[in-house]
Formats: sequence, C-alpha cells, structure tokens
Amino acid sequence: MSTRSQLTKDLNESVKSLLGKNIKILRKTLVKLEKNDKKTENRVMVFSPCRLFFLTAKVPTRIDFHFHYLEIQKIESKKSNQLVLSVSGIERTLVLYPSQISETTSMTRVDPDMAACLEVDGMLSTLASALLVIFPSVPITNIIRKIELVPEKRLEQLLTEISPAATGTFSGVGPCCGFSTQYACMCDYHGLPYRDEVAWDIDTIYLSHNSKELSLKDFEHLDQRDIVPIVSALEHNTWFTKLRAGHIRMSHEALDRILLVIRRSLSIEELYLDNLGLRGDFAHKLSLSLLANPHSHLHSLDLSNNLIEDKGVGHLSHVFGRLPTGLVKLNLSFCGLTCKGVNQLAHALLSNPNMSSTLAHLDISGNNLKEELNNLCNFLAQPNCISHLDVSGTDATLEHLFGALLRGCTTHLTHLNVSKNRFASKKGKEVPPSFKQFFTSTLNLKYLNFSGCSLPLDALKNLLLGLACNESTEGLALDLSNNNLSASGAHVIESCIHGVRCLGQLDLNENNFDVELGSVITAIGKNKSLKHLNLGRNLASMKQKHVVVVMEALVQMIQEDDCILQSLSLADSKLKTDVFSLINALGSNQCLQSIDISGNMMGDAGARLLAKALQINTKLKNLVFDRNNVTLQGYSDIAYALESNYTLRYMPFPVFDVQHCMKASAERTDIIMRRVQELIHRNVTPKRQYHSQALRLQQGFLLTSTQQMVDRLVLQTQDSITALSQVPAEDVQLIEETQGLISDAESVKQLLHRLNEVALKGDVDDGTGPVDIKLQQCAIELHTTCAGYIQRTIENMMTCAIKECPHVLADAQTQQEIARLCRAKSSMPLDFVNNCIVEQAGTEIVNKIKELNLMTAAHLSDKITDEVIECLSRSHKAIVGDSRASIRKRSSTPDVLRTRSRLSSDALKSEAGGTSPSDCSLPNSTEQSPMLEYLNLATPHMSSKRKSLYGRKLRPQSVVDSSEGLSADDIPDLLPKSAEESQDSVSDLPSSGSGQVLMHLVKSRPKRAKTRAPTRPMLRGSTSDTEQSSSKDSSAIAEGLDTFFVKPSPTPSNSSSLMNTPRSQSSDNLRKASPLPILKTDKSQKPPASPLLTSEAEESTSPSPVPDHAKQTTISTKSETSSPLNTNKVVNKVKESCRKPPPIAPKPRPWSMFTGDKVSGELSLVSDGGSSSTTSDANTPDSVDALDESTDSGLVIDASETEKQEAKEEVAK
Repeated sequence: MSTRSQLTKDLNESVKSLLGKNIKILRKTLVKLEKNDKKTENRVMVFSPCRLFFLTAKVPTRIDFHFHYLEIQKIESKKSNQLVLSVSGIERTLVLYPSQISETTSMTRVDPDMAACLEVDGMLSTLASALLVIFPSVPITNIIRKIELVPEKRLEQLLTEISPAATGTFSGVGPCCGFSTQYACMCDYHGLPYRDEVAWDIDTIYLSHNSKELSLKDFEHLDQRDIVPIVSALEHNTWFTKLRAGHIRMSHEALDRILLVIRRSLSIEELYLDNLGLRGDFAHKLSLSLLANPHSHLHSLDLSNNLIEDKGVGHLSHVFGRLPTGLVKLNLSFCGLTCKGVNQLAHALLSNPNMSSTLAHLDISGNNLKEELNNLCNFLAQPNCISHLDVSGTDATLEHLFGALLRGCTTHLTHLNVSKNRFASKKGKEVPPSFKQFFTSTLNLKYLNFSGCSLPLDALKNLLLGLACNESTEGLALDLSNNNLSASGAHVIESCIHGVRCLGQLDLNENNFDVELGSVITAIGKNKSLKHLNLGRNLASMKQKHVVVVMEALVQMIQEDDCILQSLSLADSKLKTDVFSLINALGSNQCLQSIDISGNMMGDAGARLLAKALQINTKLKNLVFDRNNVTLQGYSDIAYALESNYTLRYMPFPVFDVQHCMKASAERTDIIMRRVQELIHRNVTPKRQYHSQALRLQQGFLLTSTQQMVDRLVLQTQDSITALSQVPAEDVQLIEETQGLISDAESVKQLLHRLNEVALKGDVDDGTGPVDIKLQQCAIELHTTCAGYIQRTIENMMTCAIKECPHVLADAQTQQEIARLCRAKSSMPLDFVNNCIVEQAGTEIVNKIKELNLMTAAHLSDKITDEVIECLSRSHKAIVGDSRASIRKRSSTPDVLRTRSRLSSDALKSEAGGTSPSDCSLPNSTEQSPMLEYLNLATPHMSSKRKSLYGRKLRPQSVVDSSEGLSADDIPDLLPKSAEESQDSVSDLPSSGSGQVLMHLVKSRPKRAKTRAPTRPMLRGSTSDTEQSSSKDSSAIAEGLDTFFVKPSPTPSNSSSLMNTPRSQSSDNLRKASPLPILKTDKSQKPPASPLLTSEAEESTSPSPVPDHAKQTTISTKSETSSPLNTNKVVNKVKESCRKPPPIAPKPRPWSMFTGDKVSGELSLVSDGGSSSTTSDANTPDSVDALDESTDSGLVIDASETEKQEAKEEVAK
C-alpha cells in the first residue's frame, strides 16, 4: 500500500533532487527505525532497482545509510507491523505504528493490524520484484538465504505473487538470461564503473554464437578490477554453464569471486582454471566451496599447470569422494603431484560409486610418478567409462598400466597418450602378454601416442601385431615419433605394417631409420587403410645416396593406382634438391590432398617445379611450404601457377620466407602475396572443370611414348611381312592375323579420344547433360517445397499473432496487408536454389563424374595398348622365327621422358646389338667393356618395352634446376659429338699383335718429399719369386687388357672413396675423374706375361658383373713395342700406379705402413730393382685381391731409392 500521502510535497521534491534522475524510485515509505537503545527515529525508506536507501524525514533531506539488496542476509517479520533486515551482521528493525497506518488507511475500513501487515508485505513484494527483475531465473530464497514470515502462508503468497507466471517477468528477460542487467547490478554492488563494451560483447557476440562458455580472456585487456563484476554476474546467471579463466592474470579478489560463484551457482558445470599460478591453499578453498553448495552441477574441473601439489589434491580428493553426481572430466596435469597424491585421488575415485559410470576424461600427465600406482591401476582395472586417458611424461611403468587397461578400459577408451614413458623391462626380457592383448581387444581406440617412449623391438612388434588382429576399431591415429627405432625398428615395421588394417594415420617423425626408410615406405604402400603419413625429420641427417633411394620409394608409393594416401608430411627434412622428384610427381598425382614440405630449403628452383606441378594438379587442396628459402621470384611463379589451378584451397601464409622478401622489396611482396591469397580465396568456391583440358593432360601421359612404340612395332612387322610374302610356303593365316593386329594398332592410338567421346555423348558443359537436367529438376522441386513450407509458417505465425493481439488485428484488411508484407519479405528466389543445387553441389558432382569417366577411359586405353604391343611382339617373333628379331633399332630421336635412372640393364644389352653407324664396330654379344657401357649412358635410349603409366606421369628433372646442385658434366648431352670429341673417345684396347705396350704417362712426375718418417719397418719379399714370375710366357699380356685396371668381382669391403667421382661425358673429364693414372708404354719392348696380369686376365673372363667404378675409368694407349727385359719394371709401375692417389688429389695422404698380416697370404712390396719380389702364395688370385684391398684402403707402399733417382733423371731430361 502506498504511503505517499504521508510525505509532504517539499519532502518528496527533496528526495527526488537528492537521488537524481539516474536512480529510479520504486517505492517510498515513511517508517520508524529502532535504535539499539529501543528509541525510534522517523526515516524515509526508498526502494531503487538495486539498493535500499534510508533518508532523514526533514527538509532538506539527506541519506542516513543505504545498502545493496545482495547485502541482505536475513529478512524476518514476526509481528504484523514489524520488519527486520539483517545486513552484514547488523540488524535494522523497521516499525510501522497504528497511528501511521490509520492515516494511510483513513479512507478504508480495514483493521489497523491487518493494514500494517499489508504494508510490510508490500515492502517485501517490492524487494522481491526488484530481485526478480535482476535475477529472473533464480528463486529469491537462493539470493536471500533466510526469510522468516509469520504466519508461513505469507511467504507462500509472496512467492506466488512475484512468480514469473503471475508477473510475466520472462517476457522482459534480456539476452543471455539478463546478463547485462546482472553485470550492472554487480558493478553497483562492488562500486566499480559499468563498461558498455562488456555488455555489448555478451549481448551480441555470445548470443549470436549461442555460446554457453564465458571466457575471461575476451576481457583480458580490461583492468583486473573490472574482471570482478563480470565473474560476480555468474553467481545467479543460468545461461552460462562454463567458466574459462586460463592463461590470464587474475587478482586475489577475482579468484575469491570465482570461489563464491562455485558456492552459489546453480548452472556452472565446467570450470577451467589452468595456468593461473594457483597453490594448494586455493585447492583447499575450492573444496570448501564445493561442499557448501549441495545443488552444484559442476562435473568438469581443469587445474592443470598449477602447483597445487599433493596437499591440494588431498583436499580435493575428500570432495570427489562425496560428489553425488560424480565427475566427467578431471585435468590435473603438471600440478607437481607425486605417487602419493595420485594414489589419494584414485582412492577417492574408487570410493565414489558414481565415478565409474561418469568419469570419461582423466589427465594426470606431466607429474612425477616413478613409484608404484596401485590405487590408480585398481581404479583403471575396474569397469569404467573412461574414454580419454593421458599419463604422458609421468615415468609410469607401462607394463603394469596396460595390465590394468586390459581389464577395465577396452570398451570405451578412444584416446590413449602414454608418450615420454619408458618400459621398465630389462633388455632381453619379454613384454607382458597383456600389452599385446589390450590392442587386440580394444573396441573404440582412435588415438594412440607412443612418442618418445624408446620402444623396445618386442614391444613395437607386439603393438603392431595386436592392432593387426583387431577387427573392431578403424581409423586409428598412431604416433610412433621420436623413438629412435633405427634400422632394426624399420625392419619390424616393414614386416608388420601392411597387415594393420585399422590404421588411418601414422606418425614416424624423427626415428633415424636411415636407408631402411625406403623399405618402410614400400611396406606402407601395401596398407590400404592408411590415409595420413608423417615422415618428417628422418631425412635431415641421412646420407645423400640413401636419401635418393628413400625418395624414389616415396614417389613410387604415391604414384600407385591403388594408393589411398591423402596427406603427407616431410617437414624439416632439409632435402634441398632431393625434394624435386616428389614435386615432379605431384603434377599427375591423384591421391594426395594435403602435403607439408616446409623446412626443406628447396629454394626458387623447387618453387619453380612446384608451380609446374600446380598447373596440372587437380587433387591437392592443402599445401604447406614455408621455411624453404624461397624468394620473390619463387612466389611469383607460384602466383602464376595458381592462375590455372582451381582446386588448392588452403595455403598457410609463409611467414618465415616472406620476412626476407619484405626486406628486399616490401611493395612487390605485398602485391604477390595478396594475389596468392586472392586466388586461394577464389578456389574456395567450387568451379566446374573443363573436360577437354583434363583429356589433353591424360593424352599427354598416355601417348608420349606409346606413339613411337606402336609405330616402330608396326614398321618392323610390316617389313617382316613384306619379306615373307615373297615365299609362297609361308603361313598365310599368320600373316593375315598379323595384318589385323596392325590395323588394331593404328586404331588404338585414337582409342582414348574415342572412349571419351562415348563418355561425353549427350553430356556437354552447357547444362544440357542428363545430370544437369536432373539437378535443375531437383532445384525446382526443392524451391516449390521451400515456398510451401514458408507459406504454412507465415499462416501459423499470423494465427498466433491474432490470438495474442486480437484487438489490434481484428480488422481483416490489416491481417491481409501484414500477411502480404510477410510473404514479400520471406520469399526465396529460384536463383538462390539453383545456385546452391546446380552451381555448388552440382559442380562437385559433375566434376567427380568426369573424373571417374576419364580415369576409366585412361585405364582401358592403357591396358588395350599394352595388349596390342604384346600381340604384335609375339606375331613378329613368330614370323621372323628369331627371338632377337623383336629387338628394335636405337632411336635417333630420344624420348625425353625417360630419365637415366630408369634405364634397365636389359635395355642396354638390347641397344648394344643395334645396327646404327655409331655402333657398327661394337660386338654383338651382350658383354661390352665398362668404358663403352658408361659412354652409352650419356645419350638417352628408347627402351624395348613401353614405359609404365607411373613412369610417364613423372615430370623429368629440369636440366637447369639439376645444374644448381650438380656439376656441368652431369647434364646429359643430347647432341651428336663433333670430330674433335670423337678423337678423344675411348677406343678398344690394342691386341697383342699390335706391339703396343702400356706405359705410365706420368712416370716423369716428381714425387713429394716425405713429411714424416715411417713408424713401422717395411715388408720386403724375396727376389727369387720375382725372377720366376719374369720367366713366364709374355703372350698372355694381351688377354683381359680391357679390364686390366678394374677388379671384376669387387666385394663391399673393397669400395673406396676414390671411386665415387662424378660421371663425365667427355674423355677429358673421364681422364680427370678416373682414380687410375694413365699409363705410358715403350715401343722397343714387348711385355711378358706376369702372374699378376695372368690372374687378373683369367678373372676378367668370368661372367661377373662390371662394377660401377669401372664405368668411370678410361685408358689411353699407344702403338708401341716392348721387350721382355724390363717387363718386371712395367708391372711394378702398374702396381705402383694402382696404389697412388689420383693426380688431382688436393692434398697428399700421410704415410702409413702395411703389416702384411692378411688372410689370403703375405703381401709383397716393390723391390729396388724394379722387379716384383713375392712369395709363391702371393701369386694366387687371393693375393691379388688382398693387394687390391690394400689399395682401396688407402695404403701407400714405399718405393726404392733407385726408382726415385730414375724419376729425377727423367724429369731433368
């Protein structure tokens, strides 16, 4: 009941002027306020939206005291005319006397006691209504914990009167359940300024995203005091269910308000307080807050990266054991826990029966748990519903852990991280059977991390075999990175990985596989479930020759027709030019959708090749290639390539490389990178691909070498038919069948084009194809359905509006006008539906159909072409009757698609038997000298067999790009040699009848003086054996001269670094690169046969393969004669020349001594007289091998003083 009649006009004006216009007055009442001494004073009681003011009853009035509604702790009304308010422990007793009541109720015939009671109830109703406006979804009893009214029905009537159903309060509730109003109330409560930006962010951003999570990081830019009212607003807000306050600075006052929110909130379910610098005392306070709120719905708690230690976890454990609803998520990672604290936690989880059915996420990683975890293992061994378990970096014993997981976590566990833990089993001890059984029996595992565990080989084998036996799970992501598995681990993976069909993602990063990584990649290619592969940091420290092998295996794997790999990562591998082969394979690749080649330092040359690949690639969608030392020129090439690429949709901004580009030219860098981003954004919207472009690309792959192959076979077969047609006795039927095959061979060259005409029949790019027509029909039907649904919705809305506002919408004309405007506003254009169905979804569908048709046509054409070539080859052999008749002549126009590394030994042998003028002097046998075999590699050859589709789709390496990392001699010379070059070429070695003798051309070169004295005595042999060896027949010297300087059957131990010289095309470069010095002979002497030469000549007749270093050796001879007198001298010079380092050696090797304790016999040295002094055992082939082995190992044998003197005399001449 209003008491304004008690207040004079002057007093009312004084109250209004004192409070101002910014404070809304809800109610004014004149009351008597009791003091402690039972005296009373008149006061004017004013209710505002948030505060209660007590003003003096004099003019001019002043504020005696005031307090916030939230400061009221107790309301009591045991007498009809009395109201007691307890504020912060101080009771304020308000009394309404009958005389005052009678003045206000003089016009009514109401009992004074009843009138006083109604007045008190009116004041309570005003207070409760004000609180309801601020906190509309929370009962008043939750805000003011203690309310006592006598009789009790007064409280029930009060709650009924202010209920939302009676007052319609919910109709005025603001966004996010009135958070802005609550924030303003809390700003008034704490005496802090109201920030409009906070209210706008909550009412606009959070509401538009329907976000139930309040992140304090959004307001980190504000002062720490301004965070306090934001947190306090959550005390009675029912919109937000999550509070995230991680990784920011918070004051103690803000942390105290968080504890108060936990104590009072009815809606907070998840609390994230990670990395706030909290200690154990905060954990204690948090446990008390949880115990004080019996209606708490908190089920997720994150206290990670806070050193609460075992003491804090002990306090929380008591609460966790009593939570009636249990926990769903608990994160205590990096909290400084030990086994004691974790065991206390696990004991609390065991004691709460609800935990086994609610706890799904448990993270205790980063804690020191070296001791036994019996309670944790007992909890995990019980049937539970844990789906996410992280114990990484805890030094826990994995053997015991997997035993517990096998018994209780095989059903629901999907994420398991045990990285940075080691096996406690000693070396040689078997891994427990439970380890393998867990991976066999798990049902839903999707992520498994064993990174940095130093997995024993037995554990790795059991892991892979267990997963191979698992038929329940699929799409598993397995992380085996940083385990240093090396070669032995690679062998285990190679033997097991192909059978693990549940794998979807594999990370083998940083495992030091070395060259065995190539075999691992080959085995991974056989796994038809793996879609994501990470091989980064395995190639950075690998030898160059091994990197080539690994990259060839990788390119071979991704080019297979049945390869399903979608993403590949080679990040931080420092491949440099070795990544070029992979980039060349990207152009035609049909499986990879994402690739990461960052950190490989490929430079602008790699960017140029990548641009070429992007111009024809139609599958790649994600590309990462930062940290590659690419300059503006490289990014300009990428931007140019993206002009014709419509599929690449994501390419992270290359921050590291662009930094250097900005220093060189900031404006040009901005233009290029802006253009790249525009093209990437263009590709996000799907665009219909042109079938003709893809067809021409496929024709280029299929017909590059096929055209020449079929033409040659047809020409050879026609020549054979023409020659045999003159013989009447020949088989006419065979000739007719062959002519039919020739006709098919002519038609097969146009087969791909014909097949695509069939696929495109009635399906063109102008929208008249059957698929486009069906899509347009679907668009029209969908538009009709949408229009009907919108019309029915408008009618239902109008019905509801008429029901709610019948007086306004009583006129039928008004209803029709409103309905017409609604239909105009809500009409859906047909163009919009066509764009969604035909242009967007239809584009993807039509592009996929065309892609499948083209793949089918290409596969069919390729297989039929192979069959035609095979049939023509068989017919040609049958007509000619000679198996060698099918060997084609050497092509005068090389196939530029064939690289040198793809040439097989069979192709070389077949080409050696050609009839070209340049080969007319070569023998027809398949064995040829190493020099000639090397020179044949200088010119590309047309193989006798058509290249596979894999080989045709690989882009050949650019000569310009390859020259950046190689010497000029490595670039193939495709032009014919001039006359001068032909004179320098190596010819056949002279025969014994020509009288030519091998002589050392650098015999006269002076030797360097010794820089240090020998540390061991030199080995000397007897001269008797040398005299015997010099008396043998000299006629055997001519045998095997072409392989004199080459060991026919080397062993791996005989390899030398001197043999690994770059391969050269010209004879000058060959002479420089050769590890053997060129010999000089004497005209007047004829060389006799020595045992050393005889043994090597005999070995050269064996069919052993010619070593690679023989292809890099050249021998220059002259037509000179020699006598048997100084044959031993020639032999010694030959031996000495074999032991010397190359003439172009930059630095002489230090002297070393040879002990002669070889397995094959005692090794002899060169005598002072120039003759070989050996024992009888040293003349065997084994001793020759020992001699070669000593030469390869870099041993230097001392020469005699007489020979040195002879060398000086020759120099003087």
